[in-house]
Amino acid sequence: MVPQFATVIREGEKLTLRAEDLVLGDVVEVKFGDRIPADIRIIESRGFKVDNSSLTGESEPQSRGAEFTNENLLETKNLAFFSTNAVEGTAKGVVISCADNTVMGRIAGLASGLETGETPIAKEIHHFIHLITGVAVFLGVTFFVIAFILGYHWLDAVIFLIGIIVANVPEGLLATVTVCLTLTAKRMASKNCLVKNLEAVETLGSTSTICSDKTGTLTQNRMTVAHMWFDNQIIEADTTEDQSGVQYDRTSPGFKALARIATLCNRAEFKGGQEGVPILKKEVSGDASEAALLKCMELALGDVLS
Repeated sequence: MVPQFATVIREGEKLTLRAEDLVLGDVVEVKFGDRIPADIRIIESRGFKVDNSSLTGESEPQSRGAEFTNENLLETKNLAFFSTNAVEGTAKGVVISCADNTVMGRIAGLASGLETGETPIAKEIHHFIHLITGVAVFLGVTFFVIAFILGYHWLDAVIFLIGIIVANVPEGLLATVTVCLTLTAKRMASKNCLVKNLEAVETLGSTSTICSDKTGTLTQNRMTVAHMWFDNQIIEADTTEDQSGVQYDRTSPGFKALARIATLCNRAEFKGGQEGVPILKKEVSGDASEAALLKCMELALGDVLS
């Protein structure tokens, strides 16, 4: 894990500290591309916007300033939360929560503290085992009494009792259930569904409704350029690495003007240390829409910085 650093103002001096060394009351500075190091209350900002998609699922960048606007912590504009990203502008704020006391830390604590109940199949197996055990003990005791009444030696009657109880043990139950669940998990794997817990297979089969957060689960808060408009026509964009589906003239004045605007009027930039990474998989600092434009132009033109 790469350690996260923050710019802190202490006793009038700017210091660069690790995020875990922050304390309540520290004044921190954040700028475009930074990750918020703790929950902070904004005291000064210049066009500051944050990406709260990891926290609230809201895909659009949220503006932040010093004004208090709402009683709800997640709605007011004067708070920025740990682990969210600054996508525009600069800001200065006071640390009000850090570590596990942050909003994200409390959410993580709630998620990790959930108690997992028994799955339906586990309940059914336990019920079946209790039933078989009761039947086996009842039959064993019954035949023990009958054997004793018929004049068998008590030791023979006890052996008879134990034999009946052991004979009723479902020895193949574990293997049968495991094989059935494994085959089901294999079928699901063929449909790109990975099952880490075999007991979850039966539970998933009994599920009628799945409630899930959209961003981060069904989507990744990423955008892709689908169409471009220039030379008075709408053209489908090609976002493949090899640009094998290009159906427009890159030398036309219209495309050149579009490419110039998309690259120069763009605050997004690729993060460092990603040499050799495919363009579509590179991490970008900035707004999702501007990141999509940057990647599209990088694919079409090559290195836009040059």
